[in-house]
This record gives sequence, C-alpha cells and structure tokens, in this order.
Amino acid sequence: MSRSIEFGVNADGVALLRVNRPAARNALTWSAQEGFAQAVAAARAADARALIVTGAGQAFVSGGDLKELANHPEAAAGERLNRVMSAALDALVALPCPVIAAVNGDAIGGGCEILTACDLRLAAPGARFAFRQVHNGLTTGWGGAGRLVALIGQSRATELLLTGRTFDAAEAQALGLVHRLAAPGENALDAAYVWAAELLRLPRRALAALKTLAHAAAHLPPADTNRLEAQLFINLWPSADHIEAMAAFAQKRPPRFNGETTPAEHQS
Repeated sequence: MSRSIEFGVNADGVALLRVNRPAARNALTWSAQEGFAQAVAAARAADARALIVTGAGQAFVSGGDLKELANHPEAAAGERLNRVMSAALDALVALPCPVIAAVNGDAIGGGCEILTACDLRLAAPGARFAFRQVHNGLTTGWGGAGRLVALIGQSRATELLLTGRTFDAAEAQALGLVHRLAAPGENALDAAYVWAAELLRLPRRALAALKTLAHAAAHLPPADTNRLEAQLFINLWPSADHIEAMAAFAQKRPPRFNGETTPAEHQS
C-alpha cells in the first residue's frame, strides 16, 4: 500500500482510511490512487464493521495531483485516472459496512467525488467544497456526477458542476451533501468515531441490507426495488438480531445485537 495512504482497523472493527499527503493538500498521485484502492479492498478483507475516510492535516482530499498529471496529457493517462479511482469508489460503495466521510478540511474536485461515494458524511464547520473539474476543462471522472445528482437532485447538482464554485460546510449540509457538522472546536475524525460507535450498536446484517437497498433504490425501477426489499426483509425476519429485538421488546430491556453479551454474561 502507498505510504501516502494510511489504513488500520481498531479493536472495535472500525477501519480508518486516511490520505496522508498534507503538504500537497492530500492530492492523489498515481501511487496514492492505487493505495486508496488497496485500502478499500483491505477494509473488505478485514470484514470491517465501519470504515472512516479522512485526510491528514488541513484538507480532506483535493483530487488528483495536478503537478504529476500535468506531465501526462495523453489520453491513456486520463483512462488510467478514470479506471483506477472509479473502480475504487465503486468498491467503496459496495462495501457491506457503513462508510463515513470525516471531512476534516477542504474537499476539492475529486475529493468531492470521494465524498459522494461515502454513505454518511460529516464535516468540520470550516471545511469548503468545490466540484472544480470544469476549471480544468474536464468533467467529473470518478462517477461523481451521477452520485451527486442522486444525492441532491439534478438542478442543484448541475449548478455546482457548471460553476465549479466553492461553498461552505453549512451550505453543503443544507444541500444534503453533508449530514452532520462537527461541533465548533471538535475534531471531525473524533466525531466520526462517535458516529461509528452509534452504528456498531445496531444490527450488522440489517445495516448491510439497508445500505444495499438504499443504493439499489436510486437506480432500479420501483418494482425491482420493492422485490429486493421483500427479499431482504424476509431474509432478516428469522435472523438472531430480529428475534433478539422482539425478545427485548417483550422483556422491556435494551436489545443486544450482533451476538453481543453483557459484562455479567461474559463472567457467567
């Protein structure tokens, strides 16, 4: 894995993918792009229960490294850039666990495209955003346009893409691009870990099924979405977590999902 990409999994099963090129505002070189893809694959191989994506320093990700890419005007370079990162972000979307973007600083160009591939998006209040591809004479290249339209609607997405303007975290939240803002003075990564801990208390199989259903609903005809929903619902009905939820309701106690036990049960 590239030294520009940090990856690890903590004891709770929460994985962290951090782009670590702060001096270059976390712009992705060729090797960093490959490392990003490898980190996403590693999260799947590790069976992570959640994945947090963030950047080091004062930026989230600022897209491809223009200093490196400027030396490659040939079409093959564009094809490579499109292929590697599009596949990486498709794999990010396909992970069976929740993916949280911890936007610690500016997300520019391809950084915004990475953002759209995450399930849940949290930003520092001072973070800024821009789909700046038009200013480089380009379209989005990592699947960002389609995902942006699905997230915030065609009209609002078109305005952001055509102008390439910079907007702040408050507007990003109002648009629906960001779900939560960290509290003033709170580290975005710390806030993301708190959010991940909330998710870990929920039924893992149900989270995976709901993620699958939500992504499918954005692309499938309603009848196909309804069939998928029925299949997932029926598959989960006899699951241990659903049975535990019903038992907890009847016994007026909090449910214990994912086969977890209380400290007293560990000692018995």
